[in-house]
Amino acid sequence: MKQRTMNGKRLAILALVLFLASLIWNLPASFVWSHIKDRLPAQVELSGLTGTLWTGRVNRIEADGVDQGSLAWTWRPTGLLTAAIELDLLWKPRKGDVRATLQVGTDTLTLENVRGQLDAAAMASINKAPFLLEGTWQLDVPVLELQDMEHVTRADGRLIWDSAAGGLPTALALGNLVADLADSEGWLQFTLSDQGGPLGLEGTARWRPGQAMVLDTRLQARATAEAGLVGGLSLLGKPAADGWISWRARLQ
Repeated sequence: MKQRTMNGKRLAILALVLFLASLIWNLPASFVWSHIKDRLPAQVELSGLTGTLWTGRVNRIEADGVDQGSLAWTWRPTGLLTAAIELDLLWKPRKGDVRATLQVGTDTLTLENVRGQLDAAAMASINKAPFLLEGTWQLDVPVLELQDMEHVTRADGRLIWDSAAGGLPTALALGNLVADLADSEGWLQFTLSDQGGPLGLEGTARWRPGQAMVLDTRLQARATAEAGLVGGLSLLGKPAADGWISWRARLQ
């Protein structure tokens, strides 16, 4: 009788575990979202949210009122090895396609293997930029890790702006521009450079969530630059003897 009672308890425990696992596995994405959206550093609204925590899709994401396109995700079981939720992501903003792996731990958020491209003109229009942009942003970021959504603890990668152009009322050719990523004392640091185009660029930029981006750069209009670019750079300061203009700024 005692053995039969023990077997009954084990079956009951097993049934309960399977029941709870089933509930978690089929947990609606909308339920999960309702519990985390107020913890985000920006006002985010989702439209067309379907699926579960493990596989699903959002037809439209709005961040601070700006349409950021669609997002789909699929669960990766390898995250269980580090007690984290791990998802494969596919983000499709207007004229863009970016893939990445997301890991969410108890106090960290990590993006790995971020690769894809974004259309600069489309992103400027979507985010209501007060100037025109052209060209393509190429993303190749092996890792970007945030702790407590405040500090950058790991970062490595490169962003390339191919056929860059920007300005108002017309977009002026800038060439190809590069930003190499690294982490520095809790900040995401960009080392900026050009590839020999009309705009000479060197320097750094620093950013972290909730903070303004801090720029410390030198700029130069080369011989191939349009007159509008030469005039625009002159508004930032007077060139030094070597032709470079120092420009420091804080951008929200």
